[in-house]
Amino acid sequence: MKYFLVLLFFVLSCAKIDNENNFSLNLEIEDLKKGIIYLEKITDSSVVVIDSVLYNGNNSIQFQGKIDEPEIMIISLTFENEPDPKRFPFFVEKSNIILKTRLKDFGFKVDSKGSENDSIYRQYIEINKKFNNEKLDLISKSFGFQKSVNKDSISFYDSKLVSVNKRQFLHNANFAMRYSNYEIAPYIAITDLRESTTILDTIYKSLGNGIKNSKYALQLKTLID
Repeated sequence: MKYFLVLLFFVLSCAKIDNENNFSLNLEIEDLKKGIIYLEKITDSSVVVIDSVLYNGNNSIQFQGKIDEPEIMIISLTFENEPDPKRFPFFVEKSNIILKTRLKDFGFKVDSKGSENDSIYRQYIEINKKFNNEKLDLISKSFGFQKSVNKDSISFYDSKLVSVNKRQFLHNANFAMRYSNYEIAPYIAITDLRESTTILDTIYKSLGNGIKNSKYALQLKTLID
């Protein structure tokens, strides 16, 4: 009888935890030996720490919490004598999420499972990384010709840079509209496409009915009105 009551108490305790939280995050950081990992949230333009874990090389990194809808959160890492924390954003959903990355390219290469929005977000980041690398290459070449005062070459690379910026902007707009039934669509709009009210309006109109009342869609609407 005593065993049954203990077991019942355990089951009820677990049920209470499940009711209080609607997402879980398991994080793996390859090659990390010791550090503090923070789960952070952006609130009113400021970053707020939700939870933290002291990692010593043999414990797992797990977070649980409750959200009203899919949204961006941030994983932050401080370790050794690094003066500034390493950070990367991810899309949390009401699900069991698994994120894997490595210490040397923390946040730049992330294997994501369990969050549809985050899987789409990883695609978006990867494509924009290629655009950004192309722009850095053009800036480097333009800077090299500035030293030799070769105005024709400077103008050539500057015009190429403008072209890449336009291609990236249009790609991001099309990407947002392609995934208009996901919360990431209005998030992309409010973070990367603010330059054009016309594009913002087009993206907002393309959103699925279930997305138009989401947090980022409502923020998008304020930019249009």
